[in-house]
Amino acid sequence: MRKAAYMKLNAVVAISALLAGCSTLSAPFRDADPRWADYKSWTKVTELEPSTGNPTRFLGGVHMGDEGYRDVYVNDIAKEALLGSAPYNLPEGSVIVKEQFADQADWEANRKAAHTISVKVAKTDELSKDNWIWADSYKGDAGESAFCSGCHSIAAKTDFVFTHGDFLKTQE
Repeated sequence: MRKAAYMKLNAVVAISALLAGCSTLSAPFRDADPRWADYKSWTKVTELEPSTGNPTRFLGGVHMGDEGYRDVYVNDIAKEALLGSAPYNLPEGSVIVKEQFADQADWEANRKAAHTISVKVAKTDELSKDNWIWADSYKGDAGESAFCSGCHSIAAKTDFVFTHGDFLKTQE
């Protein structure tokens, strides 16, 4: 009797693990969040030149690191505020999509892009990491992220955004 119960328990655990594993495989097949699904039609703020290297000096290995190439897109809600001048306080509904490529060859061929997405979810005059949520892939779910907000806290004075009008002027 004990052996039969033990085998049933093992079967339940094995099936549960299999189902959990399969659920993570479904992410590539789902649609992107509608807040950024059409980002390629937005304003590309890095139109003249991609962001590459480590201009902020604290990039580390994030966003493909020093060797990576990055293109940044903003929706119409964010465009005016982001491309303007300080002080920055992006409106609620602002979405920023960063495409990241491992190197110049991938960027030129537009292949193997990774994505990170920032979404401003609060309308307030107070600049706070709590006003933002992040997604770590094009088809990912946006939510609070201690990792993202930790790094972006360095840019707290520019509403937790690194690529803005004043920064882009230094890259020309």
